Amino acid sequence: MVHLDDGAAHGPYDLIVDATGAGSPISPLKSVPLPYGAIWGTVDWPQTDLPAHHLSQCYRRADRMIGVLPIGKVPGDPKPKAAIFWSMPRDSHAAWVSGGVQAWKDEAIGLWPAFAPFAAQIHASEQMTMARYAHGTLRQPWSTGIVQIGDAAHRASPQLGQGANMALLDALALARALDAETGDAALALYAKARRWHVMTYQAMSAAFTPQYQSDSRWLPVLRDRLLYPLSQLPPGPRILTAIVCGTMLPPLRGLGRV
Repeated sequence: MVHLDDGAAHGPYDLIVDATGAGSPISPLKSVPLPYGAIWGTVDWPQTDLPAHHLSQCYRRADRMIGVLPIGKVPGDPKPKAAIFWSMPRDSHAAWVSGGVQAWKDEAIGLWPAFAPFAAQIHASEQMTMARYAHGTLRQPWSTGIVQIGDAAHRASPQLGQGANMALLDALALARALDAETGDAALALYAKARRWHVMTYQAMSAAFTPQYQSDSRWLPVLRDRLLYPLSQLPPGPRILTAIVCGTMLPPLRGLGRV
């Protein structure tokens, strides 16, 4: 049975899947806050020279980051949309709001002029939502009758862009585990199948994050002067593609291929 705060009860169910994300009210996960987060907003895709098929970003060292991500269309609106984001320390949102949207827009456009037609659509701080990132993993993302997937089970910074991928792979692993076993055995099989893949990607995210979101002066130099040139040489592009696709390691260990 599921009992809500208002006293309503639902069920009984054979299994409850907690896919409510980082804000899950029922996940026991205790995560470690990361020092940086970002404000996010959604705007119409404007007339721009930026590519409409992949993420574009601009950096100043690692303490300033602007991103523009094409996200397609929403039902009932023919205009394509873009998600925009701006990196900031997790405790600086109140100062950003008090500083005013125009001051932020001036700074962002000064750093990246191509951002201007996106920023022009932001008129109030309420159009941007603060996302605060954290890192953590449930050692056992299940108990009898309930299982956590996605950010309810494991969290990391978004530098590898794997949040949705990890959740979808969790869902696929859970479905296959339920086809292979029943009850607690199925949930244990799901957790075992995803453990090493999730841990590896979390470790890579923890290693890469300070190069993109931190106050460091030397890590961005390492990123730009060494790691980026190396990434352009074989087998760098193939490895990066596998990382971003989530296939650098078998994501469903013991449960078949994706």
